[in-house]
Amino acid sequence: MTPTSTKGVLGHFCEPADALAAAAKVRDAGWKHFDFLTPFPIHGMEEAMGQKRSWIPWVTLVLALCGILFAQGLQNYVMILDWPMNFGGKPHAAWPSYIPITFEAMVFWAALGSALVAIVAGKKDTVPQPPPMLVKTGATVDRFVLWISATDPKWNAAEAETFVKSLGAHGVRLVDVEGGADA
Repeated sequence: MTPTSTKGVLGHFCEPADALAAAAKVRDAGWKHFDFLTPFPIHGMEEAMGQKRSWIPWVTLVLALCGILFAQGLQNYVMILDWPMNFGGKPHAAWPSYIPITFEAMVFWAALGSALVAIVAGKKDTVPQPPPMLVKTGATVDRFVLWISATDPKWNAAEAETFVKSLGAHGVRLVDVEGGADA
């Protein structure tokens, strides 16, 4: 693994409302490569950061419908064409008896497909990750950490540091960590 460098500016906030307001200001100022690390989810943070809604639920819906069609088709084929059996005089295409298998196939297709799609979509992450030292020091146990990456097109170290300070962040500092994940 080749050594990498993680560069950027970070600052922390003590209250979730302050972090939410700061996220909106960072977005409005035109920064693109920034992220917030929080100890718990903050309702409205995605909108404040300008993130689009995920398209993965639509894939889940399509895969669930495919699972339903597959299960219904397979059961109809087996019970009507391939191996018709008479169960207590019921018709061969007794759809109520198909419901458990159909439900299980729907859940299986939707869950497995969504997991695979989420893995593939996660590899397209465009926001550079904050330095691993934040995790080692427990920075997000009780604080809300703003990270602006040096890969942002608008990057200027002095300007970024001044901007984060103007948001009311505490402990603002420039970060330059050699070694990436091993730092």
